[in-house]
Parts: sequence; structure tokens; C-alpha cells
Amino acid sequence: MHDLPTRFAVIPRYGQPEEVRWFEASPTYVLHWVNAFEEGDELVLDGYRQQNPMPPPLADAPRAYAQLMAYTDLGSMRPQLWRWRFNLKTGQTREGLLDERICEFGMINPRVAGQAYRHAYSAIGAHGMFLFTGLIKHDLLRGTHEETHFGDGVFGSEAPFAPRAGGGASEDDGYLLSLVSDMNRDCSECWIYAAQDFTAGPVAKVRLPQRVPSGVHSCWAGRGSLRAA
Repeated sequence: MHDLPTRFAVIPRYGQPEEVRWFEASPTYVLHWVNAFEEGDELVLDGYRQQNPMPPPLADAPRAYAQLMAYTDLGSMRPQLWRWRFNLKTGQTREGLLDERICEFGMINPRVAGQAYRHAYSAIGAHGMFLFTGLIKHDLLRGTHEETHFGDGVFGSEAPFAPRAGGGASEDDGYLLSLVSDMNRDCSECWIYAAQDFTAGPVAKVRLPQRVPSGVHSCWAGRGSLRAA
């Protein structure tokens, strides 16, 4: 099982079933993807490659759920931001690491979905559960990153990107939103970060009427974009 290659099916958006192309890559499992785009003869796919796709049962979990709970522990699966390149001309696969840090649940500016892009935003996880302790902003062009942390006893969600109303051409001109549970104060808030000044902390915190259970998936949906106060 550990030696089985990962297989990817490239399916034409408009085409016939017999036109499906198969590519092989190193063994792994991927829980979430970030983005994909075309570049010359290649399809480029970014996601979180797990170093340990078959983690051992979680030691401090109930026996009946120990294996299941192992898949909520980023420290056990050890996912990293990874890039696969599938050459439609030669049939070859190239792949490699984009960031060595343990991270998952990536988000991007939705305006660059399916296109070449520069910035990805990932969640940093605590051991044992999907409890996110902070966020990473990746600059894929420069190969650099910035981190921000929520603080002790504070856990957030993945952070969808909301383009700034009237924003310029810069891909990161907008805001990141995370639903945060502060266990110290037993409350929840929506924290809003300016993506271009990521490490300065939230530009706004919106108090929610009651504490929201810690969760993972979230999205930004609205008729317009956020406006700076």
C-alpha cells in the first residue's frame, strides 16, 4: 500500500470519456487542493501532500474512533503545500515541495481560480484536532511566507479571501476572514485581516451573539466586496 503511486485523471471539460489522461506521482493522499492552471504543455496543480497518509490511531481517542480521529490531526498526517505538473505532451509528471511547513485548508483570491496565481493562504493546525492556531500567507512567486497566530486558547477557521471593493490589480488587495473561538473568554468573533498587511493583526473583530463551535470549512459569499472602515 505504501508503494502504490498516486494516480491523477485529467478530464477534458468538453470532450469524450476516452480522452481522459492518467498520470502517476509519488504515493500520498490529499485532503484539500488550492488551485490549478495551464502553463504551456503542462497542467499545474497545487494541494497539500500528506507525508503520512496512513497515520497511526490517535492514542488519546476512544478506541472505536482512534483511527478516524487520526485523520483530524495535522501533526500525524503532516501535510505540506505541494505542486504537481502534468505534461500533456509527454505524459510525464513533475512534482515538488512549495513550503516545508505543516499546513492545510488553503484559500486564494477567487478571481484567480483556474489561473496562474501568486498568493495562497493556509491554516496552521494544533495537534489532536482540526484546531487552527494561525494562518500562513504564501508568496509562490518569491518562495517566501508570512505567519500570524491567533494567540493561546484562540482557534480560527480557514480564511476565505474577499477582494477589496474598487481594489487594484494586485492579487492580494483584499481581506481574509476567519471565524475565531476564544476559549479564554468563551466567545466567538469574525476576525478580518488586510491581506497586504498580514502580520499586523486583524483590522476589525466582529463579536458574534454566541460562541460558534470550532469548525473547518468556510467561504466568503456576498454581492460586493468588503470596504475598509
